[in-house]
Amino acid sequence: MKVKLVLNLYVYLFTVFYFQLHFDVIGQSNVAPFDSVTYFPTMVNELLSEGIQKKMIPGISVALYSNDSVHYFDFGHSSLNPKEKVSNNTRFQLGSVGKLLTALAVMQQVDKGKLDLHADVSEYVRIEGMELSSHDKPVTLHCLLTHSCGFNDVNIGYMAKDQESIVSLEEFVSRYYPGIYRVPGNEITYSNYSYALAGLIVEKVTGMRFEQFIEETIFNQLGMINSTLNFPYGYRSDPNYAKGYRSTDDGFEEVEYFPRHAIPAGSLVSTSRDMALFIKALFTRNPNLLSPNSWELFFTQQFTNHSLLNGYSYGLEQQNINGHNAWAKGGMIPGALSHIVIVPNMFAIFSITNTTDDEFGEYFYKAIFDKILPDISESKSKRNISTTKYTGEYRDKRYNRDTEENIVSLFRGQFNVYDNKTHDTLVVYHNSEWHSYVPIEEGIFQNDLLPYEYMVFKKNEKGEVENMYRNLNIGGLSIPTSYEKTMWYNSPSFINEYYGLVPVFILTGLLFMLSSLFIRLIRIWHQEFFRSKTLPLNFQILFGTTMILHALHTYFVPFQILTKSQEFLFGYPDSFSLGSLIGYLLIPLGIGLGFLIWKIWKDRLGSILSRLYISLVEIALIIHLCYLSYWNFL
Repeated sequence: MKVKLVLNLYVYLFTVFYFQLHFDVIGQSNVAPFDSVTYFPTMVNELLSEGIQKKMIPGISVALYSNDSVHYFDFGHSSLNPKEKVSNNTRFQLGSVGKLLTALAVMQQVDKGKLDLHADVSEYVRIEGMELSSHDKPVTLHCLLTHSCGFNDVNIGYMAKDQESIVSLEEFVSRYYPGIYRVPGNEITYSNYSYALAGLIVEKVTGMRFEQFIEETIFNQLGMINSTLNFPYGYRSDPNYAKGYRSTDDGFEEVEYFPRHAIPAGSLVSTSRDMALFIKALFTRNPNLLSPNSWELFFTQQFTNHSLLNGYSYGLEQQNINGHNAWAKGGMIPGALSHIVIVPNMFAIFSITNTTDDEFGEYFYKAIFDKILPDISESKSKRNISTTKYTGEYRDKRYNRDTEENIVSLFRGQFNVYDNKTHDTLVVYHNSEWHSYVPIEEGIFQNDLLPYEYMVFKKNEKGEVENMYRNLNIGGLSIPTSYEKTMWYNSPSFINEYYGLVPVFILTGLLFMLSSLFIRLIRIWHQEFFRSKTLPLNFQILFGTTMILHALHTYFVPFQILTKSQEFLFGYPDSFSLGSLIGYLLIPLGIGLGFLIWKIWKDRLGSILSRLYISLVEIALIIHLCYLSYWNFL
């Protein structure tokens, strides 16, 4: 009995020593063989099972590749009604993970000498009305693949309602050209349009439809028999396709999938079994897909906002995982969230879940990385730098500055930066908790608990803080993101807390109009009732017309943007176009109203209170029209 106890104790101590030594090796070299972590599949099973049990996700499929071995993990349901289980042959919508196909297609043509990454793309495609340069700096495939062309990216009209509505790639690129807001090669702004244009260039130089080219050169080459770029229109009745869901207080609610015009920007439909073949090709740098030189470019940082921040290769997003370098690409659409992660010399992993909620992804990947990749990042010395000038409200630069998306995106990409009471650190809220960032250089701040996370600020010519760069964490992986500092008049807090009072005050004019109508009705029986205080009839008619049109404009434009935002993904609804026309009518009505108010003051008509009130309404209307113009509603 004693001998057995001693042997068990020896085995236990050896195991502890072995794993401690193993983790020390990983922390030093980052090249430990992944198969040596024998308990990893068990950990993944436990994490995925927990996510299903806690109803964080409806279903998930994972493929893991290392040392020429593949592990599959399938949990939950691809459909909740009726209930159908997820398998590694279930087809999912993968969203922007499909951009990797576009990047590979471009690099294949680079290998053949048909494309030059740094040439002006006008050499390959010319479309009337498109000016693909800014400040004499051209758009290149290099900036297209690294999201650094400065495109004024557009979302309105990005999707199609049905198969008949889909336009060709060339028509999409021409019709939805967003223009350039920043000199190409200046900073990262994620852009679906960039990849649509890159895909069109592939079509031009190969003479093949993009979908056909990808099928022949990648899907067929790798044996991905269940993958396609064609939208599965019968997915709702096909048990082999996963349905999409969004998280609600009562569980999960199904969302509808729609096709996209810009197929090269992310329309991949695939299974985890097919994606295992794909991540293997990436991990092993399959020579049948790209040359060694192109693979090296594919896994080398090609552009970053700052040397301390993650950047882009040609298609992949660089990752700093606890101080270790890795690569990833994520995809997010309503009802689906997918990831590919590649840790060189260790493993590659693919995951897809049929909900957009990224809470589980963040928990899942952090748990894996903290076990496999111990933190080797280092905190830098804190500097005594005033933080006040860096505080304020910032917005993600991924929006269109020439359409109504300008104001809609203001609330989608908001990021607030505060300082603490002593003004020696910055405090921000992200990933469901507060974080403190300490200054290490002027304009550079490091997370005091997660040393691999930074915020970098950039000033303009006047010395004012204008831009901020950071890595945005979505589903446990980071995306290089650029922000701009908002002014008081275009900040989310001002619009939420104060500006709403302006249109509300204008709408009180409806009550003023009704009271005037009530007074006129009383005069049917009492002709002298309030006569000396009555405003002229022509003013009341113009004022009433203006108030009614303002109310209609409020309903057809701002209200519909808030309540029917999904419809704008297919283009402008007819009712919105009517509302925009009403907005233009408010301009001459406001001018006419101002002229009559001037006459009323000149002739001292009505009571002093009514004159003050209608003057304030006119001022509010002018401010409102200026704001409508500023936010591209006029």
